[in-house]
Amino acid sequence: MRILALIGSVVFAFCLGAGASPALAQNMTVEVTGQAAESGLGRATTRLRALEAALVEAAIMGGADVTGYSAASNGILVSDRLILRPASRILDYTILSETEVGGFYRVQLRAVVGDPPVAIVDSCARRSELNIITYPLRLRIDPLTPAWVETLGPELRDSIDAAIRSRPSVSLTGSNDTGTMPGRSAQVGLDMDYAALTSGATAGQRAPAGSLAYHADIALRMQGQNALTLVLSSRLIDTGTNTERARSNYEQTVRLSAGLPLRALDVLASRDRSAIVQKLLDEIDAHIAGMIDTYACRPLEGVLALSGDRLTLPFGAKDGLTRHHLAFSEGQATPYILFEIESLAEHSAVLRPIDRNRTASALAGTRVSFMQVAK
Repeated sequence: MRILALIGSVVFAFCLGAGASPALAQNMTVEVTGQAAESGLGRATTRLRALEAALVEAAIMGGADVTGYSAASNGILVSDRLILRPASRILDYTILSETEVGGFYRVQLRAVVGDPPVAIVDSCARRSELNIITYPLRLRIDPLTPAWVETLGPELRDSIDAAIRSRPSVSLTGSNDTGTMPGRSAQVGLDMDYAALTSGATAGQRAPAGSLAYHADIALRMQGQNALTLVLSSRLIDTGTNTERARSNYEQTVRLSAGLPLRALDVLASRDRSAIVQKLLDEIDAHIAGMIDTYACRPLEGVLALSGDRLTLPFGAKDGLTRHHLAFSEGQATPYILFEIESLAEHSAVLRPIDRNRTASALAGTRVSFMQVAK
């Protein structure tokens, strides 16, 4: 009842305007002011009461249920009571100002009120725009395979590139360089890459920030006398950090002409190698689609990194974020710690806490997820 006494006029006005119908709760940002009169209990207590008043008013603005009951004694009405049940939760808030004027302590705050945040889980309601660079395939060929198998590299690459290019929101660039190798030491230059040294290829300029390199390791080997097997390991590598982002494996076996000696098999099968390649890559579209879609539709959640005095995440506009998104993590003083996007690049974002009293250094290492707030 102490809080109701502090904001009695607020509750009364709310009852007149809203009656007993609850307002629909949506995530929203409100600015409110609460005040409390000095009652001789000290400045800290008065400040706390003003803060409580502001928080209750914020909850009311987010929607509330108001019910009433009467108390009677011996048939005589002795009191009426109002019960206020906020329909929205105060998710997080920041104090904008505090003042003492004429025996009153006032606290102005900005609060986010509404339903508990839920991470974005609709797998492809938000799809990343991907810039993918493909490089020459790394082939391992069983010496028992027909001689013409050694010439399949260009056709295999063209089929894989076509499968990548067909995915929505993918921009493909083909490169004849060897590309970076995951796990290579930072002290080893691009021109000293093992593949470059052994194949004679030279590495060109570094890929644009935010792009992905597609690497394919392919093994072609004979199964028995008349079956050719292709084993493909596909990987997407972040060109900025040289780390693996996605991996998928694919295997397909094609029977060649039966009952022929290897020399005859070389001659006859080479005439129909396009059909053989098509059979080997019969499910390549599904293989590529599964790997790319898993990455493109990944949940936007990660650990905040400290860059100077700013909190950053490796997600940006091309990963599906907009300035309307809020990030959240579990809080202590409040149910949640909410973050808004301060600046947004193609593949990175700078976040700041709703509560400006929280320092970036104290929040570094916090795992956050993104939700979308009704505007």
